[in-house]
Amino acid sequence: MGGRRNRLVYQLKVTLQDIHPLIWRRIQVWEDATLAQLHRVLQIVMGWEDCHLHEVRIGKRIYGVPDPDDDLYEREVLDDRFSKLRDIVSGVGSEFLYVYDFGDDWRHDLLLEAISLPEPDSQYPRCVAGERSAPPEDVGGVGGYDLYLETMADPGHREHEDMLRWRGPFDPESFSLAAVNQELRKKFRLAGKTAAKAIPRAPTSATSGARESRSATLLPRVAVGLSKDRRQTPPDEKVHLELNARERDLILQHTFAPARLTGRLRIIPKPGESLIYGFTLGDLDELAGYVAAEATHARGTKLRNELHQLSTRIGTVLSFCMDKGGGPG
Repeated sequence: MGGRRNRLVYQLKVTLQDIHPLIWRRIQVWEDATLAQLHRVLQIVMGWEDCHLHEVRIGKRIYGVPDPDDDLYEREVLDDRFSKLRDIVSGVGSEFLYVYDFGDDWRHDLLLEAISLPEPDSQYPRCVAGERSAPPEDVGGVGGYDLYLETMADPGHREHEDMLRWRGPFDPESFSLAAVNQELRKKFRLAGKTAAKAIPRAPTSATSGARESRSATLLPRVAVGLSKDRRQTPPDEKVHLELNARERDLILQHTFAPARLTGRLRIIPKPGESLIYGFTLGDLDELAGYVAAEATHARGTKLRNELHQLSTRIGTVLSFCMDKGGGPG
């Protein structure tokens, strides 16, 4: 996208239908977030457990996880992984529907309240406001939730103890903005930091033929121009990351990595030139985090494995560049 430097933030009001007092959240996400990524944000801010199907409905269009059986029901479901928010929401005041759990049928009204430039030093996606806890999973929809609350509020109810054992104590008024944003940061930014440091370091000396062969597969082809001797790379020194076209697309199309990390990936090399990009250790560590976060939520074994392998390979570069006990500056 040519205007990555002017990447915008969409502010959405999310309200769960048919429950009073209202259960609602106000979230801010990047304009180019896919609907699959928005789904994961909504799961976190609402407190759902992502164990049921979902879909987004905008006008007559349905976005979600396409299934061959959709044809039997004369439904066309567009793949939400390739549908970006800015391309399907026309402007401020636009409304659409997010449905989660087709059995309990939790319907969320989404309203685009504002479009703005990002705030300096702010992390996105984020939740900026909200009230009340979402119902427990599998409670039985709106009617089941009403019965659940009635039962939990009455210790003398014959099903009170069963409900208590099922889910434990439940406070419908509870909502922690800090906890929600901590989980968002964990899922969309920080997941790769621990993973990268846990990757075994490449051996510093020659070993037996079998171990040499194995370590050769661990040492990534992305470590271009590094000395064969183990050394600590200064935090501001560029490390070269070589990607193939598929890996580049994985980062651009399937992660929340910000423009300052992905902007360089949009520069197409001349024919015959390799896709090699320079990153500082800090930037590379952050990029690994975004890739690892997506790997934990990717839909489909193939995509999940591709993202995991890419995250591991980037992490191995970091490990190679740092002395024992070191870390990115």
